[in-house]
Amino acid sequence: MDAIVFDQVTKVYQAGFKKKTAVDSLSLTIPSGVVFGFLGPNGSGKSTTIKILLNILFPTTGQAYLLDCPVTEKSVRTQVGYLPENPYLYDHLTPEELMQFGGRTSGMGTRMIRERSGMLLERVGLTPVKRQPLRTFSKGMVQRAGLALALIHDPQVVILDEPMSGLDPLGHKLMRETIQNLHQAGKTVFLCSHNLHDVEGLCDRIGIIINGHLQVMADLHTLLSDAPTGWRMVVRGGTDLHQALPDCRVTSMPDGGMKEIQSRETD
Repeated sequence: MDAIVFDQVTKVYQAGFKKKTAVDSLSLTIPSGVVFGFLGPNGSGKSTTIKILLNILFPTTGQAYLLDCPVTEKSVRTQVGYLPENPYLYDHLTPEELMQFGGRTSGMGTRMIRERSGMLLERVGLTPVKRQPLRTFSKGMVQRAGLALALIHDPQVVILDEPMSGLDPLGHKLMRETIQNLHQAGKTVFLCSHNLHDVEGLCDRIGIIINGHLQVMADLHTLLSDAPTGWRMVVRGGTDLHQALPDCRVTSMPDGGMKEIQSRETD
């Protein structure tokens, strides 16, 4: 069974009198039980892709699927856990109360909520503060509480949007360990980030999206092991660069004082 499928998904926003294509003809298949890294710079279409997957936004064209069901099917949402980049949690609750709330709204029984809460709060390092209100927490601690909430109902698919954002070294370590535990348990993790370092050692495969287009789909080990084919740099001044660097291509930039130097191997 495939955990996540995007079939020619396009999302177009109306921005005043103009239209902006946030995601363009995205086709992507992620099998169950893998950790998939979805990378791209800010504004590349990552958050729009996640919102379509969660049925928060509707695609202009195409269709998205979760666990072989259209994302519009209400029943499939019980199998999904989601951690937004900036989780907004009711700050008068304690982590313990937050977990009870999440468990109840997911239809869990009291005993199961208690067992899952204890295990998850321990996993994210919040057991010592489980009875303190969230308003006293740092951004990183709120992030970890949001992760525990996303996992309370033991979902099959976990969607994490910039999960390392705002974490201190301890929080970073706990987040990575939690993702590794999910992988070992056979869960599917859709990990969204703009930082390649965040996904190293965690992901089986990655996709890179730029300006709404999926540019790369590759095994992470293969991608990182590929040797660079050349280099390019831009310098100011240097009138005799052609003579000083005969093995390189030197091109004048629109700014008359700038020149681009490029190795022949880059061609």
